Amino acid sequence: MCGRDNRLFMEAVLWVALKSGSWSNLSPEFGRWRTSYMRFRRWTKADVWRRLAENLVDDQELQVMLGAIVDLGDEHTRLNTERSIRRSNVKIYGRALASAAGANAKPVRADELSSSWVWLVTNDSQTG
Repeated sequence: MCGRDNRLFMEAVLWVALKSGSWSNLSPEFGRWRTSYMRFRRWTKADVWRRLAENLVDDQELQVMLGAIVDLGDEHTRLNTERSIRRSNVKIYGRALASAAGANAKPVRADELSSSWVWLVTNDSQTG
């Protein structure tokens, strides 16, 4: 079980970071990939990888591996932040549409909302 075995967890993280692998393609020998991924996210949020990299400056090979893990964590943080912003913007846009349509308007389906959002963003960038 990866959550209880620190060595397996570290090997899983190194496999993903150094092989540019996907968490979902993680071998079952490492345990459940979602468990490893969530633990990786928690450690990234707590800045564990960066602190390890800063404290282990004597070993160049280890420094390279930790650098790859830090980069992976930064990329995941960036993607999660962007996804969160997009979701928030779509919700705000949906509420604005509902408000503009008034109380008698029928609910907007998610696929209609997404296509309206894309249309708005595309046309806004062309005019501005």
